[in-house]
Amino acid sequence: MSVWNFRRARYGIFIAMSGLLAVVVLVACGNSAADKTASFVKIRTAPADYAIEDLKIFGLKANKQYDVDGLPDGLDAWRGFWGLDPYERHDYEIRFYASHALAVSSGQQLAIDATGAEFTAKRDEQVWTEGVKDRWQARGVTDVSSGGSRQAPGPTYQDWAIVGNMVILCDGLDSEQAIIRCASLIANFLPDEGA
Repeated sequence: MSVWNFRRARYGIFIAMSGLLAVVVLVACGNSAADKTASFVKIRTAPADYAIEDLKIFGLKANKQYDVDGLPDGLDAWRGFWGLDPYERHDYEIRFYASHALAVSSGQQLAIDATGAEFTAKRDEQVWTEGVKDRWQARGVTDVSSGGSRQAPGPTYQDWAIVGNMVILCDGLDSEQAIIRCASLIANFLPDEGA
């Protein structure tokens, strides 16, 4: 075998091994996120009924209170942001009800209609119209200032969760990312509950 052929063979093995390593890393990372979203419980009870003050205590920054006229059985609703890293916080909309049962019976379908593809399809047909503008990100294709930037307009909140008397809408580029963000918020608010 000539030196040239030996080098080509070594280079080919290097390229093949690099490709294999890249596939293994992608599969491992993909499974991690998939595992988190697959085990996430979207509807769960909580040890108490909560209000916005309870979330502010652990760091949620509530920046907009919504008028709940027209929100069936709703007591209060807020838009806010939270994150463990103060430079990487995410948007949440949190709706409060008198009980867990009301959050589920009156809030679940509204949460579905206000997130992801359902919101895209039903944007002009919302039962509760307060805050509809906040649920739509109208960023253009040139907004690439952060990892969470969208490449086209679309729903702010891609998925939701119900914890006790709270309905939580979570932002993200897709449902998987939103579920991870919901899980993080819940795990830090109710660490014994696990997400």
